Amino acid sequence: MFESVMWLIVVAGGPLLLIILMAYVLVTRRRPGPAERKERDRATDRLYRQDRR
Repeated sequence: MFESVMWLIVVAGGPLLLIILMAYVLVTRRRPGPAERKERDRATDRLYRQDRR
């Protein structure tokens, strides 16, 4: 009986844990705001201009 319960925990718990982890990552992922995107683009342009010289 104990072996079947452990097997159920392993088989059902593994995918469940992965789903919970993926949901957590999707919810907590931070996206840059407009000011951060503009600053990033300016820095990228500055690097490309330096590279052309």
